[in-house]
Amino acid sequence: MRVRVLISVFLAAAPALLALDGQFEKTIPFPKGGDVKLDWKYQDCMIQGLRILNYPADLDIEKAKREDPNDHTNIGWEFAIDNRSSNKFEVKLMVEVLDKSGQVIKAGDKSPNVSAHSAERVKVSTRLRTVEAADAPKVRLRAAIIPK
Repeated sequence: MRVRVLISVFLAAAPALLALDGQFEKTIPFPKGGDVKLDWKYQDCMIQGLRILNYPADLDIEKAKREDPNDHTNIGWEFAIDNRSSNKFEVKLMVEVLDKSGQVIKAGDKSPNVSAHSAERVKVSTRLRTVEAADAPKVRLRAAIIPK
């Protein structure tokens, strides 16, 4: 019984422990547009959230399903990063688009350097078939904030 309680406490604290070393991960429903709030913070550098760019319109999805299942779309994942410290950071960003079984069908990443006392927008791109984008149920977001 005590072992179960300890395991439960550890699992509940795991996300907080990950954040202590600047590593973050979150799986979310595939956002079809708009903003996603993250608030991932390490020291005084924060990944506030991301904005989805160029998600295909409903008409484009229907046309791809009907006429061209091999049609591709470029989806942008624009991360908002705010560094309020006097230190420089490398921020590693990764986006993984998942299929219904949880397998990665497309991934994109970028590792920008973020200057001290700056706010930046960093775009990670994924190019995938339009029908895959429409059918993908989830996206896994990963980040690491590393002092330089």
